[in-house]
Amino acid sequence: MNSEQLQEVVQWLNQQIVHVNEVINEAHRTSNLGRETQYEGMRDAFMRCLNKLNNKVD
Repeated sequence: MNSEQLQEVVQWLNQQIVHVNEVINEAHRTSNLGRETQYEGMRDAFMRCLNKLNNKVD
């Protein structure tokens, strides 16, 4: 993966994390605990991927 591709993946992951956090907040406001839990798992997975990619850059 070249540097440009890596940056695109990192940017996409960051966008997904922002979106998922918005969904989590909305689910929390509406007491939709199933959806909140599901999206928290997605957020955690995106963040683990992002951390692995950031470690490769360092």
